[in-house]
Amino acid sequence: MWPEAVERIAEFLRASGVEGRLEELLPGAGPPAGQKLRAEGFDGDGGAIVALVPAERAVDERKLAAAARCREVKSRAAAGFPFEGARVFIERSIISADSVWLEAGSPRHVLGLSPVQIARVTKAETADLLREG
Repeated sequence: MWPEAVERIAEFLRASGVEGRLEELLPGAGPPAGQKLRAEGFDGDGGAIVALVPAERAVDERKLAAAARCREVKSRAAAGFPFEGARVFIERSIISADSVWLEAGSPRHVLGLSPVQIARVTKAETADLLREG
């Protein structure tokens, strides 16, 4: 049995018909091999926005604001997967990856999915979101 927050994600995946992998990490272990994503939360003209980017890269807030057609975006806490109530953007350079990993309900749990599946179930839009350099 998963912790409650992780079980909600598992239920969402089952209801969506999505094939994903939920894993609990051992203490001190990192996620399985593959691209790791980070979900960053923003407020854009009063609406919640989530940007999914490679974990080691930073979001260019001007690019995100342009993609979301907002005057500006301001950092805020990101909603957890599946980012209900938020407009979701996924960095275009990762959309062709076989699978990616993101936090799933707790820092000890990760979710492995294809970026295409993430985009489908979250209605994510692809955009150039990365800060240069």
